[in-house]
Amino acid sequence: MKLASLFPAEVVTVTATPEMWSTPVFPEEEALISQALEKRQREFRAGRHCAHAALERLGHPIGPILRDPKRAPLWPKGYLGSISHCRDFCLAVCSPTGVIKGLGVDVEPLAPLKPGICNYIQTEAESSFMQLNPDLPERLIFSAKESLYKCLYPLVKDFFGFHSVELRLDRIKQQFTFAPTAKLQITLPEDLAIHGNYLITKNHLLTSCYLTN
Repeated sequence: MKLASLFPAEVVTVTATPEMWSTPVFPEEEALISQALEKRQREFRAGRHCAHAALERLGHPIGPILRDPKRAPLWPKGYLGSISHCRDFCLAVCSPTGVIKGLGVDVEPLAPLKPGICNYIQTEAESSFMQLNPDLPERLIFSAKESLYKCLYPLVKDFFGFHSVELRLDRIKQQFTFAPTAKLQITLPEDLAIHGNYLITKNHLLTSCYLTN
């Protein structure tokens, strides 16, 4: 599976070039990171540049992408998108609203989580699955749930805990689905289908999630 295969053809994917990490963005965007650490500033700039490029490829004039009170990007009307970054990789995905009803993407380094963190992320069934598949990246469940949250947040406007959903992975197709657990306390859209994919590269793990009717 290649990077473009994580999403349907309607979705534009842009990865950051070296200059994107240090080139300033719009003044309104720079104001959002004026007090941030240099690492955060670099990642933010790379992400916004990727988002600008994705929108431009879709024919939308580029402009500042601000954020809501929960720090989620505010995409232009008529467009959906998602941004993710780690220390050395950044990407943004974007599509017009229409066939795609929600987008989420996450990138993680191929490094283990801190000891004990998995207990806060994985259900018992997910932990058992990962123990039976030790060659899979330890961050896979975490990353998939991050993509799912980003995908659903614009619709539900709320956070649901990691134990609120349980992921089921298909190793052959490199896909995942999910089922709500008894701990889910918010209402998810029942009329939309959730699609999840993952990709393991030499240095990174990428997960994607998108919604369709």
